[in-house]
Amino acid sequence: MDIKTLIFSNMIICAFFAIAFFIYSSEQKTFWGFRLWNLSALIMTLGLFAFILRGSKWVGFNIFTVNSFFILAAVIRLDAITRFLLDKKQKKYIYIIPLFVGFACLFFYHFEDRIVIRSIISSTAYCVFSLWLSWLLIRHAPAENTSLYYSAAGIIAFRCLIVLARAWFGHFSDGQGIFDDNIRTSFQLGVGMITEISQNVFFLMMNSKRAEANFTQAQSKLNATVTDLKKALSDVKTLQGILPICAHCKKIRDDQGDWQGIEKYVHDRSDAEFSHGICPECAKEHFPEINFTEGS
Repeated sequence: MDIKTLIFSNMIICAFFAIAFFIYSSEQKTFWGFRLWNLSALIMTLGLFAFILRGSKWVGFNIFTVNSFFILAAVIRLDAITRFLLDKKQKKYIYIIPLFVGFACLFFYHFEDRIVIRSIISSTAYCVFSLWLSWLLIRHAPAENTSLYYSAAGIIAFRCLIVLARAWFGHFSDGQGIFDDNIRTSFQLGVGMITEISQNVFFLMMNSKRAEANFTQAQSKLNATVTDLKKALSDVKTLQGILPICAHCKKIRDDQGDWQGIEKYVHDRSDAEFSHGICPECAKEHFPEINFTEGS
């Protein structure tokens, strides 16, 4: 498979995930940072498309666009993971760095055409942000899903090592064309294709696992609430039906056939409390010598 075909295959993969992420976000619950990751897949697609379009005209613009887009995709993914894991944004100034990389690569085309230096600049910047992302995945991996996050971090770090090794030790020839077939470039593009698929799938799994954990947590809270409500309802005591009461002493017969004073019967079967006083009729009958209405 030639270099252009490999680049085109990478572009199709990135485009597929850009579309898949968009559909997924419209149908499933996603978290802060998911749409940024979706944007990074689109930026990678555009960068690879610009790469394929490089020809004899507008080469400088193409060099600026390709290198800026690749670094911008790495920056966006770093910001996406920061939001996803830490619920906060990355500093805005890091979005300026892709422009500096693009202009630096442009300088080493117009003023001193050195593909080696351009490769080192863009590859190093890309790997700095990608390794930073890997560190965040390891540092803030949820305890219940460490293997998933560690695997994603390992895949990204492995890709960085391949990219850095190609840039620093691959010994590009300054006269070499970017589409010239060689085993090193083919290997790097093949690894890039596999790791691009892997990290996008891992990110989808992270979102899915987090949604599942949130659902389980919400379900547990709901179950706890239902349990508390059932307990509260069981503690509510009501008096209903016909109460057999003695016509003379006013005691009430309970379910076991025992006769209890009305105060004890009501107290045991409700949350009511009694406060003793005397009504006017009883006061007049039993305590005629005392005027209970004085001072009232």
